[in-house]
Amino acid sequence: MTTPVFPNQRPNEKVLLKLRRHWLTWAWNIIQLLLFNLIPPGLYILFYQLIGWPVPTEGLLYIGLVLLLSLYYLGAWLIFYHAFVDYHLDVWVLTDQRIVNVEQQGLFDRTISELNILKVQDVTSEIHGHLQTFFNFGNVYIQTAGEQQRFIFQNVPHPEDVARIIIHANDIALQKNGHPENLAA
Repeated sequence: MTTPVFPNQRPNEKVLLKLRRHWLTWAWNIIQLLLFNLIPPGLYILFYQLIGWPVPTEGLLYIGLVLLLSLYYLGAWLIFYHAFVDYHLDVWVLTDQRIVNVEQQGLFDRTISELNILKVQDVTSEIHGHLQTFFNFGNVYIQTAGEQQRFIFQNVPHPEDVARIIIHANDIALQKNGHPENLAA
């Protein structure tokens, strides 16, 4: 027996595609962390080297600066960790039976949405701007007739291929369930 790829995976369900947001959407968080880590050394250079203010190396002021600097770095890394958890745990899974959206919202809040593959009516891929065009990522919109009008895969790599795979999975599911009249020509 194989281990499930996502929560509540059915035993007879075959995973066709597992997606996360494009790595470039995550790169901005890494750049932010690097910039936040460079601020204290930059302030040190500005005050001590350029202006000539002495940095204390003992006493209460030194202890206060060390504690303040520690809290600053702790906060910067916690913000980075929170963004990493959100990026890593947001997953879209396409199976031969359904589409599952696992979305992490904060550290302790997760929403799982499901869509039966037979309810897919239309799939649209969208790429906007120079960055998305150059790195080939964008959004995929899945239109249904159900209560939830649209499923959105945001900033996924190769959105045209993803849309094509979803349409193909829908066609196969319709064929298996005896709905050949609904297949696209």
